[in-house]
Amino acid sequence: MTDTTPIERVAELLSKADFRRLPIPLSIGGLQIDAAAAFVGEPPCPDLVVVGDTLDQTPARLQQTVEGVGRALDMMGSRRPLTLVVVGPRPESSTLTRLSRHARVLPVGDASDQSSLENRLAVLLPLDLPKLQESRADAAFDKLFLGIKDPIERELIELSHKGEAAVSSRLAALVDEPFVQIEDSGAKQ
Repeated sequence: MTDTTPIERVAELLSKADFRRLPIPLSIGGLQIDAAAAFVGEPPCPDLVVVGDTLDQTPARLQQTVEGVGRALDMMGSRRPLTLVVVGPRPESSTLTRLSRHARVLPVGDASDQSSLENRLAVLLPLDLPKLQESRADAAFDKLFLGIKDPIERELIELSHKGEAAVSSRLAALVDEPFVQIEDSGAKQ
């Protein structure tokens, strides 16, 4: 196993969670901001994640970085949440409090243990839900489906397996149907 830096372990985990690594120095609205690493997430997790390293950056430098990114985002009118992942020795509580005024702060330490790192970054990672046993899922669906008497509801639920577009299309047709019938009967007279 190769020995990687804590920043690279964080980067690997965020990349697997569909975060895109940004070039450093970070450029926001024409401002150049230096950071150890930076990532941007895709919906449903649109966070801007800045990684700071307490071995390379003083607490004052970390705060300057976070304040700079926060101000740049404000200047751009961005609503993107800002998260600071701090690797290396944990800063003092007062430093973490100052940093948390500008961003969500996630101290991860040396990030050597994969499960510990995943736990500390859990708010940024997709939720792994256990797979429902197919027979239990089918039974739950059948129970729900048997209670539905309206044929239109049943039809739309059956179409839900084909996706949102199929349901939307059929629902639009059902809404238009009475008006098409009126137009057709008016044209025959």
